[in-house]
Amino acid sequence: MLGARWTPFTLMVCGLAAALVAMLLAGCGGTGTGAVLSDVRASTHLIVPGSSGVGEPAGALEVRYTLHRDAQVDAVLEGPVRAELLSEQQRAGEHVLRFNGVVSAHERAGDYTVVRKVVPDGDYTITISAEGTQHKVSFTVRGAHTDPPSLDNIVVHPDVISPNSDAVDDVSEVTFRTDQTATLSVELVAADGTGTLMLAPTEKGPGEHNVVVSGQDPFSDDPAGEILPDGTYTITIRAQDHVGNSVEAYRPLRIEGGGSPQIQVLRVEISPRQIMLGQAISVSITVKNVGKVPLRTQGPDPGYTYTTNDSYSSIEGHRWVDRAGLWRVGVDWDGNSGGGGPYRYPFRWGFGKTLMPGETVTTGGTIIVLKQERTMWFYAGVLQEGIRIVLDRLGRTRVDISFCPLPTTLLGAPFT
Repeated sequence: MLGARWTPFTLMVCGLAAALVAMLLAGCGGTGTGAVLSDVRASTHLIVPGSSGVGEPAGALEVRYTLHRDAQVDAVLEGPVRAELLSEQQRAGEHVLRFNGVVSAHERAGDYTVVRKVVPDGDYTITISAEGTQHKVSFTVRGAHTDPPSLDNIVVHPDVISPNSDAVDDVSEVTFRTDQTATLSVELVAADGTGTLMLAPTEKGPGEHNVVVSGQDPFSDDPAGEILPDGTYTITIRAQDHVGNSVEAYRPLRIEGGGSPQIQVLRVEISPRQIMLGQAISVSITVKNVGKVPLRTQGPDPGYTYTTNDSYSSIEGHRWVDRAGLWRVGVDWDGNSGGGGPYRYPFRWGFGKTLMPGETVTTGGTIIVLKQERTMWFYAGVLQEGIRIVLDRLGRTRVDISFCPLPTTLLGAPFT
């Protein structure tokens, strides 16, 4: 009123009224000083999940909004499917919520679990909330592909491996079938959640698939890298289609007795240093298992006698042809041509037993020298058969040979 006096009571009533108006404005999403959330807007009103279109229709919806102060923000999708899209504390400023038509799920489907799925066609709203202030945007989903890829006939064999390079259960094979083109990956996950990829995400067509699962990272820069520790792991197989439907399957795998084999040569003795053609030299090689895994071996056992016309693969009816992963010592000589081609370490002996961690053994035998050479330089090595020469050219020893006539049947021909 004109000319009215403003009493303390009048001032108090007016202040309360102003505060009430501000609260009402905030609750309605107004832009007054009390509103924490404003300027909420959608980039499109129609999305087609998986498409690359922009404008309308688009492959994804972007909801932009402004926070006037730090606040807890929640976003909920409602329609044929209801899902929580966001729930987190956010800083004041401009923000964008992107929705591509895919929501989290945890639905069993046979041997696998659907972890993300495309929502079906229909009309939807997204409600953005912050400290009691709410805004809604509406849009339509059309042309949604909602059938996720499948993972069937999953087999893990063996389900216990010992990755120690002994060629026995060093790796496991995972086989499975998919019904559509999908991006596949396989990961070995430890109990603490640490994952090691066995198959990096790769797009593959429908059909049967095979993946080797080892106790090492196949993508490491060091192919002979560290073995994963013993324990129980989960093989996680993933398949995701081009629109975002994603499924996972889980299978247990146990690692036991894993580790990198290690061996040390303690002593090499080759004697005598002077012989007559047709006489023998003695070979003595002492080795120690300095690793943490047993070293399995194969014959011939210590003490076997070769001639320089022999090789480990020719003796005793080819009984001692190399078996992948087993360990032996060997002897070779400079200039060995193997009958026209490289033939490393033709004279090999086993340990006589499985060499356990920390154990030492002396092995070797004799070699009857039939090569008509004045001087031969012999040396020793250690081999993991079918895999690698672990230690090479150790204990080089010169042996001088004097000639005397020998029967032609004894000299024979160079081994092949």
